[in-house]
Amino acid sequence: MSMQTLNQLVSRSIIDPGVVQAFRAGRIGAVLDELGFTPDLRAQLAGIESDTWAEFAVISYRYVKAAEAQAPRLQFPSPVEGLLPAAAQADQEQVA
Repeated sequence: MSMQTLNQLVSRSIIDPGVVQAFRAGRIGAVLDELGFTPDLRAQLAGIESDTWAEFAVISYRYVKAAEAQAPRLQFPSPVEGLLPAAAQADQEQVA
């Protein structure tokens, strides 16, 4: 979700010059508040110090990617395998 939100921010900066103006004025936090970033990630992004919007976008990408890598992912069994134990699956494969 965060990467999608970052893409929205960068896309919006292309269309709306107010985003880049807010960045240059040091008010990027106000723009980030309008988007769906988590409070921790929003604080990290608002604290980025960079000279250009492009540099801010690159550093933001790294932060968001790192935050998503830390998020636990749910892993469900494959519907093909079902919920059978591995030993039972091996027996069935040999029969088929």
